[in-house]
Amino acid sequence: MSTTQGERGASPSAAAPPAGAPLPLRYMLLLGALVVAATAFGLLTDDAYRSVSALTRSTWRAQDMVTLGTVPLLLWMSVRARSGSLTAHVVSVGTLTWLTYCYAHQAIGVPFNAMFLVYVAILGMAGFAMIDGLVRVDVQAVAPAFTRAPRRAAFWFLTVAGVGIAGLWLSDIVPALPDGLPANLHLAELPNPTWVLDLAWIIPWALAGARMLRRGHPAGPIVSGVILVMLLILSFSMLAVTPVALLDGLGDDPDIRPQLAAFTVIFAVLGTSEALLLATARRRLGVSPAQWLRPSWWPQQDVAAPRP
Repeated sequence: MSTTQGERGASPSAAAPPAGAPLPLRYMLLLGALVVAATAFGLLTDDAYRSVSALTRSTWRAQDMVTLGTVPLLLWMSVRARSGSLTAHVVSVGTLTWLTYCYAHQAIGVPFNAMFLVYVAILGMAGFAMIDGLVRVDVQAVAPAFTRAPRRAAFWFLTVAGVGIAGLWLSDIVPALPDGLPANLHLAELPNPTWVLDLAWIIPWALAGARMLRRGHPAGPIVSGVILVMLLILSFSMLAVTPVALLDGLGDDPDIRPQLAAFTVIFAVLGTSEALLLATARRRLGVSPAQWLRPSWWPQQDVAAPRP
């Protein structure tokens, strides 16, 4: 999203590593190895996604393919972030947000299998790294770099997408609340984990980012940039469902064909919009400071804390 001065060919000092470095590369290497193990299990074994519908199985396999592709992206962006690139840092945190979202689904939504503890480990590691990478950005210091960012367009996209998806899920949930069950339930009549994660986390994040952009909050571009990267990976994942489902022989099912067509159209539009917003923001961004990451989550004081 943003760029260091060194990335634009200016003084080398602006490309120096930030005062507070991102998490060590070995942390990301371990996380990447766990993701490779989990996705390989999902793609190569028949036991991974048993007891689910054929379309759900194809959806999770498509998600595994895309998630596997995020591992080299995460590692490369982590290396670039440690060299001082704020752009790479935003992309890496967005990728970590995707991994957190993805493996929260896997941990609570996939039938129990041999990778359960791996799913939980990825969820914990990616979730911590996501929070660490987000809250330590010095948003006041980087705010001038976002002067020409497409705030209005990002505001409208995040607002419309957030409200639209919330309305879609609530249209399934609310009519069934008095005495029925929604049609799109999960295993053993459990609520769909997508409803939980989207309504409790992703949609509020998108709407909060939109509001921050509208009000000119210095954290708005960072919060919105991270969620746009995550949503772009999600769009790739959903676009991959159609070819995977066709390879799984689901193209002849008259009940599934309309769903695949809808996936393709909706997520092609969303993915194109997300890519354009991110590309425009990257092109318009100015110089970011050399030190854009704080060394810790909370301000450090030299004064000794009083004894209890």
